[in-house]
Amino acid sequence: MRLRENGVTWQEIDGELVILDLVSSTYLTTNGSGAFVAQLLQTDRAAADLAAALVTEYGVDPAVAARDTEAFLAELRRRELLVEA
Repeated sequence: MRLRENGVTWQEIDGELVILDLVSSTYLTTNGSGAFVAQLLQTDRAAADLAAALVTEYGVDPAVAARDTEAFLAELRRRELLVEA
């Protein structure tokens, strides 16, 4: 999966990310770890790879990283911001 490119723009501000969906005229803001995951989603990635990257980058517990990754991906899906490969 990866972030949808068409009709979406984003801007990083002070380590956080603002994603604007031009189709629905809505936006989503993320914290630093969400910005990190969103950057990884510029190319096709599996959820397990994203969680592993969070463990490596932030030193969080693997179970917490997996749970948080799934929650973030669920929100992106709900907003139709993901393209499933």
